[in-house]
This record gives sequence, structure tokens and C-alpha cells, in this order.
Amino acid sequence: MHIYVKDIMQTEVTTVPSTSTVEQCETVMLNTHRPCVPVIDEQGDCVGVLSHSDILRVRNARKDVSITSVQEIMSRNIISVGPRSSVDNTMQLMLDNGIHHILVITEKKVCGIVSVIDIIQIDKARTYNPFAEPEPHATAH
Repeated sequence: MHIYVKDIMQTEVTTVPSTSTVEQCETVMLNTHRPCVPVIDEQGDCVGVLSHSDILRVRNARKDVSITSVQEIMSRNIISVGPRSSVDNTMQLMLDNGIHHILVITEKKVCGIVSVIDIIQIDKARTYNPFAEPEPHATAH
């Protein structure tokens, strides 16, 4: 049985406008406890992703977060999947790219997000079934 991203994705996704400053974005991330946020343009299309790591790099470089634009530092290489992508393929894509969250995008709009934890939970549920019949033991004849 295939499990699809649409079955496990979180649909309440916090986004930030591309016109935001790093400081504004950081406040949103801290208030919502999000390790990364999609960046959207005026039409609501996803144009990038900003993570805690991106913000740390800005702070480490001693740039002023109150005037540094999200557009300057966001990752424009958006790694995403569609809602009908399989969880197995999504997990492999995340492993291949060393990411812990992946955006679910339809027609340039963010419709969800999947985390490693979401996948671990579903994978655990697939491999552990307390109601399954025990395997018969082999007997020697």
C-alpha cells in the first residue's frame, strides 16, 4: 500500500513575504516554532525558503538583520514534492539533499510541509502492527 505525502503533510504552513527583513522573519519563526519558512511573492507563489541556519549565517557575518532582506539570503533552490508523491520517494529526496523538511507545492503555491518526524511516525506505524498475527516458528522435521 502506497502512502502519499498528502496523507501525512502538515497543512498549516507559516509563510513570510519576500519583502520581509531577516529580523521580521526570525520573529515569525521564533513565535511559531518553525525551523524553516517558505518565502512567497505578491502572488503567493513560493520563491524561496529561509531556515534558522540562514539566519545564523547572517548574524555570524555581523549583518544588520533589521535591514537585511529575506530575498538576499533565502535559498532559491526549492526542493519540493507534490501532494501525490509517495512518502518513500519523499524520504529518499530528503536524505539525498540532507534536509529535514520538504515543501509540498502545487502550481507554485505551498499547500503543505513534511518533516523527518512526520515520515518517521508513518514509517514506524507501517512496521509495527500490534494486531498482526505472529509469524509461525519454523520446526525441524
